[in-house]
Amino acid sequence: MSGDVPAGARAVVERVPGAAALDAAGWAELAGPEDFFQSSRWLAVQEKNSGTTMDFLVRRRAGRPMAALVTAWADDTVPWLLARPDAMLGKGVAEEEPEALARLRDTAGGDPAGLLPSLVCGGRHLGRTRPLTASGALPEDVAALVEEAEAIARERGAATVCFPHVDERDTALMELLAARGYRSHPSAHYAWLAVPPGGWEQFLAEMSKHRRRRVRLERRALAEAGIETRIERITPELVPRLGELDCNLLRKYGNPASPEHSAGMIGWIGEVMGDDAMVSVARKDGVPIGFGMVLRSRARGREEWFGHRAGFDYEAQGKLPLYYDVLYYRVMEAAAERGVPVLHAGIGSVEAKLARGCLAAREHSFLLRLERSSR
Repeated sequence: MSGDVPAGARAVVERVPGAAALDAAGWAELAGPEDFFQSSRWLAVQEKNSGTTMDFLVRRRAGRPMAALVTAWADDTVPWLLARPDAMLGKGVAEEEPEALARLRDTAGGDPAGLLPSLVCGGRHLGRTRPLTASGALPEDVAALVEEAEAIARERGAATVCFPHVDERDTALMELLAARGYRSHPSAHYAWLAVPPGGWEQFLAEMSKHRRRRVRLERRALAEAGIETRIERITPELVPRLGELDCNLLRKYGNPASPEHSAGMIGWIGEVMGDDAMVSVARKDGVPIGFGMVLRSRARGREEWFGHRAGFDYEAQGKLPLYYDVLYYRVMEAAAERGVPVLHAGIGSVEAKLARGCLAAREHSFLLRLERSSR
């Protein structure tokens, strides 16, 4: 009889009150090296700068954490468009992607805005949306988390539940969501680079002759322009300028931003992450004109690096090829020197990343339309 099962032996889903309580809830036991953006430290950063409500769910069996899921409330006020279901669907519709057009009809009611408000599940980071799982986790553990998230969404009057970037390799999650009635459309490609242990020279040697020549010309142009790029820590002196550069990029792509907000967020990242947050900074005449942020995961004894964000002084940059130098070449060189095996390049510009040696996987946005009660 279920009444005879001790409380500590039951399978339950717990709602953790906030990011500060995640370590005590056993969250760190569930995050692997590829789950940096769902680590407890990074979720503390997101909780502060997300501008919305976040929930943290842990599934326990016999008192042991078996799986976990983070959610974030998305309405038309949150600025993180690349993980917002309406913006992702709108992009797919604009590109006349057939599955996006089908979702416009059967899930969004003919208007991407009809997906909001939505409960975004598995992290609002750009890539590898998924629950965390322990060794020995069962399909029912993940299913229980998804069911609880759907319950939260209904409690709050959401129009939809969304898993924004489910990797095509996560077949178990894709099958579970499809069985629960979720419909999907392609959302992005996620790219990563297996860092060549021989560093820059091996990286060049493995390129085509044409690509190798082009990359060398790019670096020569930067050298002739007097650009110096190096990997650094985030310091208080550097933060205001990084905020200006970050804001420039966000505004270029239509995201609301201010230098002060960007600087505050970057400073908070540096404070929380310490040595695990680095910036690849390009300087001209000693002034930073471009940067890429790199975050270090050291879970389960394995170190991997993640490109996170970037910013540029577009007037000072002109036609100089700064983007790949600060976000890719310099970071790859440093990773090889330190024996780091993988650099996660994330979403966007997938063709260029593939041309530079990356691998990539297709990602899909999964959407569940909820029945909303009339009041």
